[in-house]
Order: sequence, then structure tokens, then C-alpha cells
Amino acid sequence: MSFFDKLKSGVSEAGNKAKVAVEVNRLKMQNSSKHREIERQYQEIGRSVFVALTTEDETINLEELHPYIQQILTLQDEIQRNQAQMGSAGDEKQCVCGERMALETRFCSACGHQFDVIDIS
Repeated sequence: MSFFDKLKSGVSEAGNKAKVAVEVNRLKMQNSSKHREIERQYQEIGRSVFVALTTEDETINLEELHPYIQQILTLQDEIQRNQAQMGSAGDEKQCVCGERMALETRFCSACGHQFDVIDIS
């Protein structure tokens, strides 16, 4: 392999890694936004409960809370999907305990699980 072939290969690999990094960061930003929206939904639930408990009848209408709860569940599902995409886009794998780590990791730092060694040469 000539010098220029090696250089071309290295530049191509760097470009691919940059694309992956951009995609992972985009997904992280989406997740951050979704977490903020979940917090807003929690605040609305709290506000609704407070108002319901400070009125004369002091009853909570669960039907009022249902849209907030559904929105939270939807956002949590979207966050899970984004995290799965981040793992598959990047150089990560997921342990049996749920922790994510680099592909070349041999042991999980959270639970100690030993991964099979994969020869990629």
C-alpha cells in the first residue's frame, strides 16, 4: 500500500468518524430537549394537583392528568430509541445490566460481566 493510499484511507476513516460524532451529538441534543419537555410535563401535573387540592372539593380529576402522562411516556420512548441509535451509530455495545461502553471493552465497569473477545483483524 503506497503512502497516498494510506493517507486516503486515513482521511476517509476520519470523515466517517466525524459523521458518527455529529449524528451522536444530534441525538444527544434531541434527548436533552426531550428531558426538558418531560420536566415541563411534570410541572404541569404538579400544578394541576396543587390547584385540585387547594379548591373547595379537593378532588383530583385523573382525566386531566392523562394527556401529560401520555406525553411523558411518548418522550421517554423517543429517548430510548435515540439512545439505541447512538449505540448502533457509535462504537458502543450494551452490557446485560444495561450499561453502555466501548466495543473493545472486555469487562463491564458496572457489573463485571465479561464480554466475548471478537477478533476484528
